[in-house]
Amino acid sequence: MLVRAEACGLCHSDLFVQSHDSLPKLPLTLGHEAVGVVEQLGEGVEGASIGDRLGLTFLHGACGRCEACLMSHPELCPRQQYTGFHVDGGFAEYVVARPEYCARIPAELSPVAAAPFCCAGWTAFHAVAQAESGSKSWLAVFGVGGLGQLAIQYARLNGLRVAAVDVNDDKLATAKSLGARIVVNSTTQDPVAALQRIGGVQTAVSFVGRPDVIQQAAQSLRRNGLLLLVGLDHTDFQLSLVQTVLHQVRIAGSFLGNPAELAEVMEIAARKETAIQTDTCSLDDLPDAMEDMKAGRLPGRVAVKFA
Repeated sequence: MLVRAEACGLCHSDLFVQSHDSLPKLPLTLGHEAVGVVEQLGEGVEGASIGDRLGLTFLHGACGRCEACLMSHPELCPRQQYTGFHVDGGFAEYVVARPEYCARIPAELSPVAAAPFCCAGWTAFHAVAQAESGSKSWLAVFGVGGLGQLAIQYARLNGLRVAAVDVNDDKLATAKSLGARIVVNSTTQDPVAALQRIGGVQTAVSFVGRPDVIQQAAQSLRRNGLLLLVGLDHTDFQLSLVQTVLHQVRIAGSFLGNPAELAEVMEIAARKETAIQTDTCSLDDLPDAMEDMKAGRLPGRVAVKFA
């Protein structure tokens, strides 16, 4: 189907794709947090009608036949395709999409407000859903950008206690306002010591793909804790084998989520239970916004708004 884009959010994954030495498609249009209106349907396409407002995600499509797809986990399909990677993305006035992998956008959400939930919200929600539950459980969020801020809100809704770690005091102030009980600036405090003073955390999620941050997150865990890795980078990381084994640390990657979670993310946002500051820019100003994101200067998210 052909979608006329109204807005498309900028995601760290766009920077990750941009940094690839080799891509499956060139030239390539980036962008996978696009919200727009269906203008044309291909032959035999079902699940959408002309005029529907839908949100595109990083998951452009999957095979629909493998075990993962049949279990409603297309994000685990070995033959999946990504928007803005295998196929052209949403930083364009029109984009091609498959309705079965799009989000229904509630009427309560504007295109700009909805765009970040198509990837950042979905990804943060899925990560928090894997955290150790319980009213006394601690979740440490490493990296309080857009995903981290949304993760704090989902954790609060799930009854978790949250500690936030970042290098930016303004973002930590935002984390505090969103419900984080502990905030740590890792440039002035040792986050491992700060979190071990409360006995360690049950779950630590790293939204930053840096080896030093991943090590801090791992060392902040209590025994049998869960380390969730979300932030992407091309580098490898190392952890202490002795500590990992003796403390029975569990390590998992967390990527996107399933379709039911995506629908729930939109419903929660429509109820105004979550929100993320989203500034807008023109398509011409997108390169500057990407530089700001790369430098960590964005307070939340930014989206290209189409006229």
